[in-house]
Amino acid sequence: MYSVIAVVALMASCSKTDPTPVPPPPPPPVDPCLGVTITPVAALTHTITGQSLGTITVTSPIGSGFTYSITGVPYQPSVNFFGLAAGNYTISVKNASNCVGTKTVTINGYGPKFYAVRTIVNGYCGPCHLNGAISGGKNFDADTDVVNSWDRIKIRAVDGIPSFMPEAPNAQLTAIDKQKIVDWVNAGHRITD
Repeated sequence: MYSVIAVVALMASCSKTDPTPVPPPPPPPVDPCLGVTITPVAALTHTITGQSLGTITVTSPIGSGFTYSITGVPYQPSVNFFGLAAGNYTISVKNASNCVGTKTVTINGYGPKFYAVRTIVNGYCGPCHLNGAISGGKNFDADTDVVNSWDRIKIRAVDGIPSFMPEAPNAQLTAIDKQKIVDWVNAGHRITD
């Protein structure tokens, strides 16, 4: 009599009604941007106050799979943005995995005479006086450095004392560019002139 009860009890514990084990949940999706850092670098040109002559050109990262945007503009494959007024712009760079990096840059508004001189400095004074280079104790990366060196710029680029700047291979400025410097100096040599 005892043996029958044990078999029935054993059969009841092996019933087919036991719940099926629940499989573990799938792992969460891997974030494709985890560990990805996109740091935009851009070159820019400024504008004359009240006009839209500024430009932004993304210089890094560039290449296949990247798209570019500035404040409120849809992403595009081109690294160039033209016709910009003075103001702050947020550059966004997106890779093929939709990872985004941003940077804020400022386009300055200049007076028309300073704009002309700044364009001359940017075109003729590198690599000696731009992008961190300090030749003859002068670096013209910042606008204030150009303004504070107005007399030196005129003496070297217009008057040629003790020699004309820029030196070869650029040689002397044209008479038109020299006159732009003279006009700015005579107007008061300010950013707003």
